[in-house]
Amino acid sequence: MRTAFKCKTTWLLATLAWAWSIPLQANLISNGGFESGFSGWTRVDQVGGDGTFLLQTGTLSPVNSFPVPAPPEGLQAAMTDSLGPGSHVLYQDFVVPADVAVATIGYSLFINNGNGSPDFFTPAHLDFATPALNQQARADIITTLADPFSVAALDVLQNLFQTNPGDPLVSGYNALQFDITALLQAHPGETLRLRFAEVDNVAPFNMGVDGIDLNVTPIPEPSSWILTISALLGLGLLRRSRDWLSLVINYFPAQK
Repeated sequence: MRTAFKCKTTWLLATLAWAWSIPLQANLISNGGFESGFSGWTRVDQVGGDGTFLLQTGTLSPVNSFPVPAPPEGLQAAMTDSLGPGSHVLYQDFVVPADVAVATIGYSLFINNGNGSPDFFTPAHLDFATPALNQQARADIITTLADPFSVAALDVLQNLFQTNPGDPLVSGYNALQFDITALLQAHPGETLRLRFAEVDNVAPFNMGVDGIDLNVTPIPEPSSWILTISALLGLGLLRRSRDWLSLVINYFPAQK
């Protein structure tokens, strides 16, 4: 009887372990560490400008060889660099799951605006070819129908980061994380776009990004809940059976 009890207990514990070990988190961004170059990513540069997002390795910027921190994840990061003014976008599209419980996005960000610019300048556009001073970086989730450089309210679904006048001119790589649960729950099944943008017409500017993860925990399937509750109920019944068995054994001691 004790052997049967032990077998049932082992089975129920194994069932619980299996139910609780079902993977619940998925990363919707591919190649977020840029170890495969720009595979999965799209780069767009404003016509007439100079520079782009490039692969950064080591501790020098890709074009100007400015001192920069090493990539925080792996051997490569994505970084803007140029010999003249320009506007640059790096983006990746992703499909929102239908059953989002929790969603977060995280990445490491480096900003280097310390090579001649006295400050950040943030007009409400990403056009470098205007008389207005424009020296800024930002990250957003936008619609896939928007122009890659758009900052219109209808196109930007959630702003994740933006430089502002008075911010430190050089910072990072800093690990940043944002809650995007409400946004994704409002767009189930849709394709959205994660965008990093940088514009400079005052002085050279480096924006580096690495270790990009967009993690979604789905709502558990009903079958998983049923399995877990059933296992818990089974453990409760077994506990009662074990107590009953102990009572019987103690009341009727083994015959010598």
